Amino acid sequence: MRTLRYGHGDNRWTAGTCFFIPWSKLGVDNDMSQTDHYSGHSIWLTDVVELPGSKLPLSTVPAALLTLGPIPLALTALFFYLADGGTDPYLVIVQFLAAFIAVVGPVFIWHYDENVFPTFIEEVSDVVADHEKLIQTVDRYESFFAKRYWPLTVVWTALIVVALVANLGFFRSLGVTGLLDPAFLTYLVFAVWWSIITGIGLHGALTTILCVRSVGNLDLTIDPLHHDGLGGLSTVGYFSIRATLMNSIGSFALPLAFAIAAAGSYQTLVYLAVGTYIGFIIVSFVYPTLYVNRRAQEVRESVLKQKRRQIQQLREQASVDSAGGELSELETQLKIRTLRDDFHEYRSVNLYPLSVSILTRLASSILLPIGFTLLETYVISG
Repeated sequence: MRTLRYGHGDNRWTAGTCFFIPWSKLGVDNDMSQTDHYSGHSIWLTDVVELPGSKLPLSTVPAALLTLGPIPLALTALFFYLADGGTDPYLVIVQFLAAFIAVVGPVFIWHYDENVFPTFIEEVSDVVADHEKLIQTVDRYESFFAKRYWPLTVVWTALIVVALVANLGFFRSLGVTGLLDPAFLTYLVFAVWWSIITGIGLHGALTTILCVRSVGNLDLTIDPLHHDGLGGLSTVGYFSIRATLMNSIGSFALPLAFAIAAAGSYQTLVYLAVGTYIGFIIVSFVYPTLYVNRRAQEVRESVLKQKRRQIQQLREQASVDSAGGELSELETQLKIRTLRDDFHEYRSVNLYPLSVSILTRLASSILLPIGFTLLETYVISG
């Protein structure tokens, strides 16, 4: 489990890693008071993913893929072995596509838990004035992600299990005799594990939305000279798109969902679910970025209003100081010109947290489920 401290104390973690390095050991003096701390919270699945890496001579991701990854694949293979109705090659392919989600899903969740949150704190500190409140806010929502995952996950898992039982006709076509058939029970075990993984992923998207909204309510600052060209707000876009990409992997289950619906005659319900799923992917990205954009607009208007007032005051002062000599008037005009340049920089900066990289990732996360839907509608169903 991670124990990070991030802030103005003697210890800071290095960018892009989850390792904790004491600055005192690097010979760096830091006289700032140690008031801001980021302790970090880990969901139980993170500990499960990290366990194989602590026992094997491999890093976390390969060790997890080699030990946890085969579980859904083995359950899928066992299901087809126990079923007596033969194996349709198409159904085998789409089932293994769905199982792939449970293979890589734990690693995605581990990455979100262990890397995305700490990186967000480091990057978004450029646009939040009060670092202590920022760390408290993000720390609170990472705790929410780690501890409050179960309501959404339980409901999601129950819905998946009920849907499978209601579509027993699909499994009968594969040779399953009933609810107590060992093959069907094996599939239910697979479905529960799959639902837990995907349910935590959905909870991660919800956590991102709530976290960005709370961060947006803090005192934001805009840096017109920030290297991202977006006033420093691109970090919000990256934070949102990482959660969106984590859930877009669920698109690999769409062909299986279509196959189950076709056998159970619930096509309208499935397409409604697919539309809802695609909508959820879009909302999980668009809502946080739009909300922060609106808050940044409010901050910019406040800054511009203040600079207008300062310029007006200097103009009034210039008319008074003109009798004091050319040097005093020149100094005032230089101050006015500086303020006008700052005014134009703030007014021209793009405050919507989108870059080419973010847009590319968003397009891929949306096109994936849409592509599977079109493939089923116009190619397979023909």
